[in-house]
Amino acid sequence: MKRLVILALAMLAVAVSCKKQSEKEKDNQNGQAESGVTLQLWARTPADLVWHNGDAIGLYTSDDFNSRFELDYLEAGKEDRARFNGKITRDAAVFGAYFPFDTDAGERLDALRLSIPEGVKYGDEPARFDLASYQDGEAIAFTFVPKLATVKLVFDKVSGTPIDGIDLKDITITGQRNMVGLYSANLIQPSQMLSALNGSNVLSFDMNGQTMTEGLEVKASIAAMWKGGDKISVSLNEGEYTTELTLANSIGEGEELELTVSATVFNPVITLDWVSPALGLKSAEASEMRSNYPAVDDAGNVYVQISKGDAKLYKLKPADGSVAWSVDMGYTPENNASPSCEADGSVVYALGGSSGSGRVMAVNGSDGLVKWTFGPDKFFGNGSTPAPNFNQVTPAIGETCIYVGNAGTAGTVLAIDKTTGERVAYVSDTTDGIGGPAGGAQSGVGITAGGEVAWVANYGIFTADKALLDAPVSIHDTYGAFVPWAQHFYHGWQYKSSRSGIACSKIDGVDAVWATVMEQTTSGQWNLHVICSKVESGKQGDYTKGKFTLDKKIENVTNQDQGGIVIGPQGEAVVALKGTPGSIKGIMPNGDVAYSYTLPGGKDVTGACAVDNNGFIHIIGDESGGADYYAIVRPDYVNGTCEPVAVADLNVLVKGVDMGTCDRVRAWTSVVLGKDGKMYIGVTAKDESGNTKQARVMRLSFKSTKGPSSVSPWPQRGADACHSGNQK
Repeated sequence: MKRLVILALAMLAVAVSCKKQSEKEKDNQNGQAESGVTLQLWARTPADLVWHNGDAIGLYTSDDFNSRFELDYLEAGKEDRARFNGKITRDAAVFGAYFPFDTDAGERLDALRLSIPEGVKYGDEPARFDLASYQDGEAIAFTFVPKLATVKLVFDKVSGTPIDGIDLKDITITGQRNMVGLYSANLIQPSQMLSALNGSNVLSFDMNGQTMTEGLEVKASIAAMWKGGDKISVSLNEGEYTTELTLANSIGEGEELELTVSATVFNPVITLDWVSPALGLKSAEASEMRSNYPAVDDAGNVYVQISKGDAKLYKLKPADGSVAWSVDMGYTPENNASPSCEADGSVVYALGGSSGSGRVMAVNGSDGLVKWTFGPDKFFGNGSTPAPNFNQVTPAIGETCIYVGNAGTAGTVLAIDKTTGERVAYVSDTTDGIGGPAGGAQSGVGITAGGEVAWVANYGIFTADKALLDAPVSIHDTYGAFVPWAQHFYHGWQYKSSRSGIACSKIDGVDAVWATVMEQTTSGQWNLHVICSKVESGKQGDYTKGKFTLDKKIENVTNQDQGGIVIGPQGEAVVALKGTPGSIKGIMPNGDVAYSYTLPGGKDVTGACAVDNNGFIHIIGDESGGADYYAIVRPDYVNGTCEPVAVADLNVLVKGVDMGTCDRVRAWTSVVLGKDGKMYIGVTAKDESGNTKQARVMRLSFKSTKGPSSVSPWPQRGADACHSGNQK
């Protein structure tokens, strides 16, 4: 039998009469000890129900828990009311009554309401009353009504694990009106039976660590009606696991709703798996990780470059983050690019360099041996010496080619053969192939589901046909094969590209490309434009100029040189805003803001977010001085907000980690979610003065995160942990 918790919510009626005898009379008549109280209790039923001889009801009390009251008087013609006789401990608090009585404390748990005469002192909580507070002869009445609406919570698993041995800590019900009380049967300790908060819309029910074993059933009722929007929260293992379920609709009389608690249960604790050794150090010189984000293959191997220090590509072992191998990239060390990899880890593609030293390499994932190098001389130069420059770029991976954009001299987008490392084609902005696209490629390229290679430049969004890049038909005598761009969506502002990456989705079934671009006003204010364009597939380079599907301006934001866009669970663009203060916004294709979330303490959002299998959004925040922050939030599309699911201070997580003289970390990077749900971030460790710096990688865990979103077409930067750039 599945373990379950049943919350039975009932509308409770009232009326009746109970006769309280003096203790002396009770003792004389029934031979009870002086500490006992014998009651004659009158109970009514609705008109269509009647009592019968032999009926018995049960009373829930604070001391005796489950007291049996037997019918001892029934008047002919008035079978809807009867007198019951029973005993409870003197001064015990009575929580409620139920019918019919059973030794297991009320399997039916029919609902009731207590009718208490006005002017009588009932104790501190009206829903809990003490019999000792009544005068002799006062009437207390119970009216029994049929059970109304029931909510049954069925626990299949907790974060994928069987529930055997897990403790049920508490249940909280949040309603839209005041509630009277909550009581339960099947519990051993009477103190667990009632949590009454009269006049409150929240009831917390302490389960006192009941172990969830085979056959455990807990039943409860509250004096109110279920409505659509009511929430039920369940906490397990002292809060290690919690979940919240929301009722979509009202539940009517006699109806039962079953809610399964499994996939949405999460552990609100973010833990540290490991911190890698310092990477890229040249003797005592510093190294940094800035805008570099790791690539992770399906086996959990990590590939990373750093922005300052040795210009190397590193492979880190999944078990502990130690270095498996490193290879010298052969360019100037200043680099903000990141690698991509085949899903099986067989080949890693890395690029980097500036001031004319830019190059691309393919490396065997198993041993770090270089397969080929695409040097600076192979880039398109428009008749002059090429000077490729990369910033926050990562290669996109196709079936036969990889696609690379650069923003250096005559910056353009290239297709490079994955096997040979030779240039297959480049994108030109002229029909004779002698020019590169204006503004070059300011960030990584993406590949739409329909086969368009897309990128953002200083002059808007561009696309080129992937099939044409793989097998070009336009040949230039000097520069080789070229491909005219397919579409160009021009913004025309006083621009500064945010270099924040792109994302791909579908709008009304049509491929769309999203990007952000910064606009600087004449007064010096920075505005962020979230731009989106629907793109056609298979256009053969006709230089089409199109209009944006969306141009959403977010005014007065900090100049953003990082950040980025991912696509959320409902097709919204999750946009990272760097500062003043740092925040995220969910922008729908029609421009509506679906939700917002502002990081506490004014922290910057320092990179692109990620969306996990729960639809939760992962955010990295940074505050100058090292107070870094990792947040997992759940979008609330109804209220336009985000609820924090779990948060962690990275510097608390690294306490106790041996980092030499460094004792804190800062993060200027994007979130990467591995196929198994592990969370990877690049950080710079430093000492109190900030003079010593070390580039490192951290791996975190969150029990409910099992991987990137399965429904989002672009759940993180590059769409997957390999950074292939392919829309799902």
